Amino acid sequence: MSSEATHQARPQQQRAARTRMQILEAAAAAFAAHGYDGVSLNEVIRRSGLTKGAFYHHFASRDELALATFRYKQQQLIEQMAQAVDLDMPPLERLAALLRRRARLLTRDRSLFVVVRLGIELSMRHGPGSEYATFTDLPLQLFGDIVREGQARGEIRADLKPRPTAETIFAGVLGIDQAALLTPNQRDLPRRTDWLLDVLVRGLATPTTEEAS
Repeated sequence: MSSEATHQARPQQQRAARTRMQILEAAAAAFAAHGYDGVSLNEVIRRSGLTKGAFYHHFASRDELALATFRYKQQQLIEQMAQAVDLDMPPLERLAALLRRRARLLTRDRSLFVVVRLGIELSMRHGPGSEYATFTDLPLQLFGDIVREGQARGEIRADLKPRPTAETIFAGVLGIDQAALLTPNQRDLPRRTDWLLDVLVRGLATPTTEEAS
């Protein structure tokens, strides 16, 4: 390709990228509010403000759109949560900071809740081997690493097995997510997160000398 052709192609690629992001943002808002079964492609097209031709140039089906939306918002959530992580924090403080940051993000940006909603709905529909089920991989690894580090530092109970403990923490997070889905909005998610942390931190922490006696 000549330099002139390359120069001409670049604005087209940028426009295509902007259009794709416009679609994904519209889809995220719709899926987060209504779930997979409650959203039609026509609704997303209307929300995006695009013609059907422009839309179908990027996504041929609702399944394809849902997976792309899920991945896009999952990456966004992960990146924004990472900003709250101070690797010098004690492990239990880091766990609390991550979960509180997550709750604030999901409350502030309703479109991010699409990660929770599609992750739960479509991993159950497509099974544990589906691409949606990968939404469990990162938190399980993260929680397991926190448990192992806390045990090495003597701050987390040595009798706990890291993987089952990580799965239990994640199950608690999913539980408050499910509870938030049953409310008119997700505004109480930070409060539910604090309730969960009150139980988790006490259960994970190594007992003090007074408590052990």
